[in-house]
Amino acid sequence: MLTLSLRNLLVHKLRLLLTIATVAVGVAFVSGTFVLSDTMNRAFDELYSGLSAGTDVAVRSESAFLEATSAGQERRPLDQSLVTAVSKVPGVAVAEGTVTGFAIILDKNGTPIQPGGAPTLGANVDAEAQLNSGFTFRDGRAPRAAEEVVLDAQSAAKADYHVGDRVDVVLEGGKKTFRVVGILGFGKSDSLAGATLAGFDTRTAQQVLGKAGLFDEIDVRAEDGVSSATLRTDIAATLPSGTEAVTGEQLAAESSAAVRDGMGAFTQILLGFAGVSLLVGSFVIWNTFNILVAQRRREVALLRAVGGTRRQVLGGVLGEAALVGLLASGVGLLSGVGLAAGIRALLKLIGIEIPSTAVALEPRTVIAALAVGLGVTLVAAFAPAWAATRVAPMEALRDATLATGSVSGTRRRAGWVVTGAGIAGLVVCAVLGNLVLLTAVSSLVAFAGLVTIGPSLAQAVARVADHGPRGGGWRLASRNIARAPRRAAATALALTMGLAVVSAVAVTATSLKASVASSVTSGNRSDLILRPASAGGGISPSAAGTLRSLDAIATVEELRYAGVQVDGVATSLVAMDPSGRDSVVDLDIRDGHAASKDGEIMVRVQQAQELGLKVGDPITVTFAETGPKAMTVAATFADDSLIGSPYVISLTDFAPNVTSNLDVAILVKSVPGADPATAKAAVTEALVDYPNVTISDPAEMTEKAQASVDQMLGLVTALLLLAVIVAVLGIVNTLVLSVLERTRELGLMRAVGATQSQVRTIVRRESVLMAVLGAVTGVALGALSGIALSRALVNQGINTVAVPMATLAIYLLLAVLVGIVAAIGPARRAAKVDVLRAVLVD
Repeated sequence: MLTLSLRNLLVHKLRLLLTIATVAVGVAFVSGTFVLSDTMNRAFDELYSGLSAGTDVAVRSESAFLEATSAGQERRPLDQSLVTAVSKVPGVAVAEGTVTGFAIILDKNGTPIQPGGAPTLGANVDAEAQLNSGFTFRDGRAPRAAEEVVLDAQSAAKADYHVGDRVDVVLEGGKKTFRVVGILGFGKSDSLAGATLAGFDTRTAQQVLGKAGLFDEIDVRAEDGVSSATLRTDIAATLPSGTEAVTGEQLAAESSAAVRDGMGAFTQILLGFAGVSLLVGSFVIWNTFNILVAQRRREVALLRAVGGTRRQVLGGVLGEAALVGLLASGVGLLSGVGLAAGIRALLKLIGIEIPSTAVALEPRTVIAALAVGLGVTLVAAFAPAWAATRVAPMEALRDATLATGSVSGTRRRAGWVVTGAGIAGLVVCAVLGNLVLLTAVSSLVAFAGLVTIGPSLAQAVARVADHGPRGGGWRLASRNIARAPRRAAATALALTMGLAVVSAVAVTATSLKASVASSVTSGNRSDLILRPASAGGGISPSAAGTLRSLDAIATVEELRYAGVQVDGVATSLVAMDPSGRDSVVDLDIRDGHAASKDGEIMVRVQQAQELGLKVGDPITVTFAETGPKAMTVAATFADDSLIGSPYVISLTDFAPNVTSNLDVAILVKSVPGADPATAKAAVTEALVDYPNVTISDPAEMTEKAQASVDQMLGLVTALLLLAVIVAVLGIVNTLVLSVLERTRELGLMRAVGATQSQVRTIVRRESVLMAVLGAVTGVALGALSGIALSRALVNQGINTVAVPMATLAIYLLLAVLVGIVAAIGPARRAAKVDVLRAVLVD
């Protein structure tokens, strides 16, 4: 049976290649995701281990909670006097404080060097060489004076900076000029996980980073013969309340764990794409083996007639599937390594550098690739294999019959019930909103219903086409579809799944774009909105001070954010100045008065209802740096679309609890009667020393935000199109097998006068009909799922539902094109069927 399975595979090489390709795409996604994740984890483990290699113990403030939900500082700085106390602990060889903060390096044209999403850091460079083992000077030396700075090698290379050059750096206090005295590397990497770094001597760093007399951490080197664990215990015994000591190994592990947590969502997203591709591929494999079993019924019957058992027949078909799965796993595993390298290169292009290390091909990845490839193939092929065991030996005496399949009334009724239940669930989700789990379940139920009722839908499409135009091969194509509705439905449903996900993403993204426009305009009373040029950055507080001196500006409102806990739940809050808040934003206060006194907080209506709060009630807000603080609910509000936070406090309450003074946004209101263009020009001129700040009016802000959504949509759609490609391969595979199945029929058509062109046309029409069925069901299901998903993501900022009709129409047109393209090869093959040989085929 193994020999027979091998021969069956090798006889039809094209079928073998197409089937392998359908599985290999999904396996490549899975293995590539694991390779990329493991490689990145190894790289950051090595990086952070190297950075902490010179540090045996680190002293820092305790954090009130572990969750990081904002750009604010997580730990309170330490007084520099603690360095002296720590250095006196027996066993300490060296103790030095470190300080980090906000610093943006400008290139020679005055443009910020800002990586995509990575931090822009300023820090002190330890004078003690023993604590500098994490980095090396590629050129120059450590800074020693107030006007000196060292740069990370990546930033220096981007801007062509060398030792001796002058460089401008934007700090909390504004722009300052320094002289480059050194270029830093981090092991083999040119940057610290893609971040930019401007390094100063310790005193200068404290001054320019806004932490005079303070340190973020104290790094300690142990004397020879003293273990880090023992020294940590001894140091911890001398520390004041609110501080802690950890070993260098713990510090490296925490940093690596933070990176792993941050990568978790990225990994899950890639695995989600892999799941879609594998699900589509499973339909293709199931359909392929269904057709193969139907075509080889006489062959299977002969095996049974000469003594083959049902177990042998089952093993033979599954053996073919296993061989396909093994080959697909191998191809997918190799492709996954290449895919991981490609994604890594893409991340580098957008400014996210991953430290260099060898590719991590863990046993887990190999096992996963084999399990996925074999598992999906064997599961998809099991039902057709089981059907093959029921072929009676007497069928060896009958003429070969074409693969057909009637649809039972029970299946038809069950399909409509399941489909209706799924659609009803999606409608409920769309009406009620905020039901993510039910949306996912309803979408799967609706798709399961389409799978069940698919043959009936294929017959309906065939009837419509049969009553269409008389010429062009439509009738023959429709009747071919009607003869084998199950095969046609399985082929179409592979495309349905791919297009459903793509369409749902399109609807969700369009709704997000509409919500972005609504969030900028809803409640906004400002004329200009200022934001950092890169995600995760900040604006120096001195920028707001500069704007307040302009005659054309009436109100300058700073927004600062912090991660907090309320009732044990991690969330964020925004701090604003009460005196100017109402002139730039309308929060739609529902009850109480706008918070204007110290200790008052405004709470969004939804949070107030969930926590059972009303105006005048006490509420405890836990800050990461200072712990729990008691506050009083002054008001509830409904519109947080512009500020993006469910809690609002004053800047005077914010300052004692959060060290960072950076503004995340600034809202500007012009004086009454001022020309908007003139006011914007004045603001632009005033902030010439702050090139990291983008200045936008509401329309420009909306356009930029929507452009970011379009960029994200393009990336996601590109990844999902791989699933559509798998579906296209499925159409090609089905048509190729259909041509083989109907060799005699096609030969007879040629014998009675059909031209090669007419034969090609019929095959193309079949392909188009299957593609249209898949496209219509996929776009319809995707649109409804997208609407329900958009309504389910209200808490994530989607408050408006919009359906991109033009985009969905384009998907339908592309599906027709897909049908035409997929049929090119099979149509040519059908047209070349030899007439004399075809009429002799059994």
